[in-house]
Amino acid sequence: MYKINKKSLKINIIPLIDIIFLMLVFFMLATNFSERREVKFSIENKINTQSSDPKTINVFIKNNKYFIDKKKVDKDLIESEILKLWESNNFKNVVILNDDTSEIEILIFLLDLFKKNQINEVTFANDTEIK
Repeated sequence: MYKINKKSLKINIIPLIDIIFLMLVFFMLATNFSERREVKFSIENKINTQSSDPKTINVFIKNNKYFIDKKKVDKDLIESEILKLWESNNFKNVVILNDDTSEIEILIFLLDLFKKNQINEVTFANDTEIK
């Protein structure tokens, strides 16, 4: 009868290492790496897009300054002004109009402000003639 010598019994893990390495290479090539996450949205190009609907708050951004219905508002006071208008007059939506010179951080600040206060009806427009 055939007898197995226990001293000569070995487990060869080299093929396992090869398979793991090949799987690692496969998943690295199949994965899409990106440095940052992006939020994509389109801005309509309209001239004089101020809404005439009485249930709309128009927030203008011009030269990195805020205007609510053409009244200049400080950055520190914009949240309280919008909330005061939103709650007192039962507004249905907000239109954000910005010029070409405004920075994206200002738009993000406004979006964060609206999200924090659960104002979900927000429309964007790029107005080249904000007065």
